[in-house]
Amino acid sequence: MSIIVVILLAIIAYILWRIYRQKEEEKEAVANEKSEAEWEQERKERFKDYPHLYGKLEGNWLDVFAMQAEKGLPLLKIAFFLMLHESTKIDYSEGSLKWDTLWNSTEELLEHLEKFHEGSVVEHEIAVTTYWQIAAGAVGELIKENPAIEGSKLEVEPYTNIEKIAALFPKKANHPPKEITFFDEKGGFPRESKSSPHIRAKMKALGL
Repeated sequence: MSIIVVILLAIIAYILWRIYRQKEEEKEAVANEKSEAEWEQERKERFKDYPHLYGKLEGNWLDVFAMQAEKGLPLLKIAFFLMLHESTKIDYSEGSLKWDTLWNSTEELLEHLEKFHEGSVVEHEIAVTTYWQIAAGAVGELIKENPAIEGSKLEVEPYTNIEKIAALFPKKANHPPKEITFFDEKGGFPRESKSSPHIRAKMKALGL
């Protein structure tokens, strides 16, 4: 057998192998696409009670806090203890005052959502608990650097992300002309908040 014939056979074999691999890759791509579509559909069904949060929360916190809610654990209590756990570690400082103000803002936000935005109370509380989970992790890192936290270090994300929560839930017809904000007129964050007697009553019922 001549060298030319051997080369031609090798080329033909390679072409046939490439055709085979391409078809196999196409089959794998179709199978993967189908599997992903089925997985996505299963997740949509799993989170059908949380339509305003699905695909919008950072990480897997929707999974975590939806599971807690479905077990009957009070999310408001979880969020409060996430705040309180870090609060006890912060030395008295401008940062500690802002941290406490953020909880008052949270109560105000929850009442605002309940009155003026769509979504269930559970959805609202999942969004807020996710905020506090992330904020607590971030402030914990600041405490490691210095327990007396500079106020300016709580004027950035993820702390300012409390502003984004209302946008997750469509406004009801009775929504006031302006959206709730936690920045003051001069752009300072967080603005002073009087919290919410309505949410405080809920917390009292939870033993907080």
